[in-house]
Amino acid sequence: MDMRFRGNKTPDNPSGGLCDEYRIGGIGSLDELVAAYRQIAARHPACKPLFSLDDFPQACYTSGHARGRFALTDITGLDPAGIPENCFQDGVYVGDLDSKAEFPVCAHGFARFASHATFEQACAHGLTLDTQALQEWTAFQDDPVSLLDQPVSALLVPVAYTYDAMAAFPNGYFTCDLGPDQTFAVARHFCREHGYDLIGIGASYLGLLRDAPPDAARAEAIAADACALYNARGHDRQALAAAVIEGVAGRRHLWLRYTE
Repeated sequence: MDMRFRGNKTPDNPSGGLCDEYRIGGIGSLDELVAAYRQIAARHPACKPLFSLDDFPQACYTSGHARGRFALTDITGLDPAGIPENCFQDGVYVGDLDSKAEFPVCAHGFARFASHATFEQACAHGLTLDTQALQEWTAFQDDPVSLLDQPVSALLVPVAYTYDAMAAFPNGYFTCDLGPDQTFAVARHFCREHGYDLIGIGASYLGLLRDAPPDAARAEAIAADACALYNARGHDRQALAAAVIEGVAGRRHLWLRYTE
């Protein structure tokens, strides 16, 4: 495994320059991915790492469009201390969101945008997992490294909670998919209710990690929330619940698809 610090100024930095990053290649197992995550977190205790997952170019493309579509630079109520003066004109933010000093603008705007989002609203969006999508999810859950578009980016996001790191790389652009506020709500829900940390986001998937595998009761609760998220009913619910319970048994990770 090769891990290199790249700072925040490389052209393909997924945060657009808001955060420093590492690039990590040659990841051969989930244990190696987790070890890299833990190592980076220990080196940078004021930050939460956020890894890229599947289809890096597409994830960067949709993230850029999501920033524009959802106006994530609302500075109402923001203390401008520490932000370069040339980023403001007559009290209006006119910066480019391309420097670490501007991350507070991004974090503030994203927090305002996502503050009222709930897991229930994300469920009501209407996502489904058909047979093919469930087979894909099962394959990725069984072989988690196969989801990764390597080398992966690991952003260093200066936030207190892992789900807040999504501000640096918001995703969910197409109307049939969950929006950035809804993906945030899902990540926050699985953190608060099931003990998962958000470790990554890709073009279609969220990456979640627990300190230990869930017990049987917790696995059933996770499966119930997955069924709610994907609007599974009847026999489809039974099949999805069984697949999720089996998929998380003895495992610390959980991949969640947020696209249709």
